[in-house]
Amino acid sequence: MAAAVSKQCRQHGESVARWIEGWRSDLPIDGRFISGTLHPLKDESPMKTALLVIDDDPQRADELCLLLRFMEESHIARADSSSWRVHVEHNVELRCIFLGRYGAAEQPPSDIIHALRTLAPKAALILVEEAEQPIRLPATLEASCGGHLAHPFRHSALSAILARLQPSATGRDTRGGTTAAGRRNAELFRSLIGHSPAVVRVREMIQRVAPSDSTVMILGESGTGKEVVARNIHYFSNRSQGPFVPVNCGAIPDNLLESELFGHEKGSFTGAISARRGRFELAKGGTLFLDEIGDMPLNMQVKLLRVLQERSFERVGSDRSLEADVRIIAAT
Repeated sequence: MAAAVSKQCRQHGESVARWIEGWRSDLPIDGRFISGTLHPLKDESPMKTALLVIDDDPQRADELCLLLRFMEESHIARADSSSWRVHVEHNVELRCIFLGRYGAAEQPPSDIIHALRTLAPKAALILVEEAEQPIRLPATLEASCGGHLAHPFRHSALSAILARLQPSATGRDTRGGTTAAGRRNAELFRSLIGHSPAVVRVREMIQRVAPSDSTVMILGESGTGKEVVARNIHYFSNRSQGPFVPVNCGAIPDNLLESELFGHEKGSFTGAISARRGRFELAKGGTLFLDEIGDMPLNMQVKLLRVLQERSFERVGSDRSLEADVRIIAAT
């Protein structure tokens, strides 16, 4: 019996993996397949609803809600043509309304679109349609909508809509450039799959530490995704346009580690036939990820501490100080 259960779970896990691969490959997928992998929707206050699905096709509505949750969205509610007002009226948190079939009409009635625009003028209005039956509205109504979403749903289309909904999507920093938060695209935490409290806390910590330049230490067993976390911290930091340079400290011989990190000058040791930049220089303006830092020799840890304190270093065989314009993320 136990063997049969184990086999069934393994087969389900393989099926989920195939579903995820197909969804990310932008194939049209039945989102209801993942219903068994997610917890049921929580009954939340209508005033907290951020994403509202209004559709009198319950199967399509459930499928869209499941896909939104799979894509790490929260505060999602589903309503039909008779129950949507409680989620819309006086709700300042509402960011988007997905409007599908409304009653027996083939297309959303114009008075409903006008009502939604009046009650929630700041929320995006997305029309959900069948791919073979696109919704066609008068130009004035079409202009008030934020776009169309065809069913069967595709990853690229839904991701593009979610990316536009970010509150800082048009944010600018004080120098006129786009902020790191404003660059948030549809791939937010896609490599961090899960809805457990522990995974949610990890996401919250990433969002908390990413904007700063503080050094970060990531602890965890092998294979738990420490580099995935490090890459997400880099991606959401102000250094995201710079390089992300990973170094496995345990895979480099002790006598070569200093040269690997700081670089060396020509003739500084046997075999140094030319000058070479180290990982600190290669990561300038970005993030240096020191994996397995616990395997680093103690004398190198002392030198690394000085770099962290002084924000400068010298190549092996050189007396010229170079600026360490990098953020350090370490893991062990």
